[in-house]
Amino acid sequence: DLRGKYFLSAEVTGNGSAQTTAHTLKRVPTVTTVIVSDTPNSAVVITEGTHTSTGFVVTATTGTKYKIYGEV
Repeated sequence: DLRGKYFLSAEVTGNGSAQTTAHTLKRVPTVTTVIVSDTPNSAVVITEGTHTSTGFVVTATTGTKYKIYGEV
């Protein structure tokens, strides 16, 4: 039973394009949260893509630093 299994990524720096960050959940997460830790300006855009059983897909404004929390 994987219920309650979670993963928190290392800090990622956005580049304005979709980026895949690996996780160890072994399933597509049912809950995800992007946590912004730093941004070079006040206009930040975060867009979540279609997450997979091996990675989170996130597009973030260039220079924005964030972590991704996910759970199944």
